Amino acid sequence: MNIDEVAKYFHITKSKLRYYEKNGVIRKIARDKSDNRVYTKDDLLWIEFFLNLKETGMSLKEIRHYISLKKGGIETVDERKKILLDHVELIEEKIQELIVTREDLQEQIKKYDEEKGMCIIKCSSDIKN
Repeated sequence: MNIDEVAKYFHITKSKLRYYEKNGVIRKIARDKSDNRVYTKDDLLWIEFFLNLKETGMSLKEIRHYISLKKGGIETVDERKKILLDHVELIEEKIQELIVTREDLQEQIKKYDEEKGMCIIKCSSDIKN
């Protein structure tokens, strides 16, 4: 696949793909005789994995650290696994925070419906000391 196809496939810009390659979060992409990038299936798998990590909020710095460990081979498997487990734990915490936020919003919507807009945020009587 060429860069246009990959950008379209992942719904990102070509400049982002170039940026990620330049900054080492995706490996250097092979080039054809005309110096155009040619993405392999392995490249696509890595880009998908990287974008998933990024989507969860993992920073580029953390992703680069993970990549450097991956380059270290089998000896770094335990450390890489720990990074992913720690990140899953952070995601779980964020999910719980979002659940609480959603419940608060649903309660405010209920109050809005019941009170015709008179109290769409928590009233001082709702806040417990």
